[in-house]
Amino acid sequence: MKKYKCWTDGSLKGHVGISSKGGWGSIICDESENIIQELCGGFTNTTNNRMELRAILETLRYFKEPAELEITSDSQYVVNSINEGWVQKWFEDKDYSKKNLDLWFELLDYLQFHKVTMLWTKGHANNDMNNKVDELCQFAANCLNLPKDEYTDNSKEIGESLVPESETRRSDGFNVRQENGKITYSLGQI
Repeated sequence: MKKYKCWTDGSLKGHVGISSKGGWGSIICDESENIIQELCGGFTNTTNNRMELRAILETLRYFKEPAELEITSDSQYVVNSINEGWVQKWFEDKDYSKKNLDLWFELLDYLQFHKVTMLWTKGHANNDMNNKVDELCQFAANCLNLPKDEYTDNSKEIGESLVPESETRRSDGFNVRQENGKITYSLGQI
């Protein structure tokens, strides 16, 4: 399994709502920290946390074969939710009251496909790679023609629209089924 070091970040311009513009960025390096790919994108009508999650999700999506990834993020929300097992517990306990479940669902699937180590770094500090990935976020938010983020209305019940198409899921054991008119998730193995 090949090893890579990745840095991710997300940002938001303006206040949460229709006028907001968010950017996400990712820098992917080989083990020697030589940059092999830079990724960025963004959305309007989004949140900073969704952009932080999107950066990690797009990093995981980049790899078509299982890889060993060390991902550094300045988002304690994302790093702690993964490292402390909170997000997995939300789905195991069927606690669908949390925000950003559409992104968390797909992210969990990729976390089972790859071997991922999440690291936290202080944002806007003396970390050159974190500062560089922040520049990608700013570029995306300011310079790209951004689509609207469709899932920022967290009052929306979990529905079929949040279930990724089967061909986008990385693990066959990741089960989705409908119970009493609501979608439920269960975690399996690759």
